Amino acid sequence: MVWQGLATGKPSAKLLTMKDVQYRSAGSEDFAFLATMLGEAAVWRPDKPTPTADQVLANPRYSMYLAGWPRPGDHGLIAEQDAPVGAAWYRTYTEVSHGIGFIAEDIPELSIAVAASRRHEGIGRRLLADLINASDSQGYPALSLSVAEANPARRLYESVGFVPVEKHESSWTMVRYAVRSQ
Repeated sequence: MVWQGLATGKPSAKLLTMKDVQYRSAGSEDFAFLATMLGEAAVWRPDKPTPTADQVLANPRYSMYLAGWPRPGDHGLIAEQDAPVGAAWYRTYTEVSHGIGFIAEDIPELSIAVAASRRHEGIGRRLLADLINASDSQGYPALSLSVAEANPARRLYESVGFVPVEKHESSWTMVRYAVRSQ
C-alpha cells in the first residue's frame, strides 16, 4: 500500500489514516473508554471475546488499574480519529496493592491498548513513545508493564527498550529504565 502510494504520487489510505489520528491527554471524561481499552489489553487474542467496560470494572483484578482515575501522578493519552481508537496510561502502585507488572512504588506501571480494528498502524507505538517521554520528563526512573509471552505487542515493547525482568506463569513483567542525559 505504501509503495503503491509512492509510485502514483498519491498518499496511500494507510498514510492518510495515520496523519489524521490526533493525540491528547486523558482526563476523567475518558474513564469509560480507558475501561474499554483495559479490556482490549487484558484479552488481546482475536479468538477470545473482549470484556466490556462494565465487566472490566466489575473485576477487582482489572479495576485497580483505573480506580479513582485520575489520581495525582496518573498520566494518560488518547488517540482519536473522529472517535477514540487507542489509549495508554500509567500510574504508581504500592507494595500492598499493585498489578502483575509492579516493580517498585516509584516506578509507574503502564497500560496500553489500541482497538483491534486499528492495530498495526503505528498508533500504539506513538502512544508508547509519548508516554515514555512524559514519564522521563516527570522524573520517573523507569516504567514497567506486564505482557503475555505470546502477545505480539511484546516486540513493540522490546523495540523501545523494555526488557523482561520476571516471569509470572505465561506473562512477563518488563521494565524500561529512563535515559538520563549527562
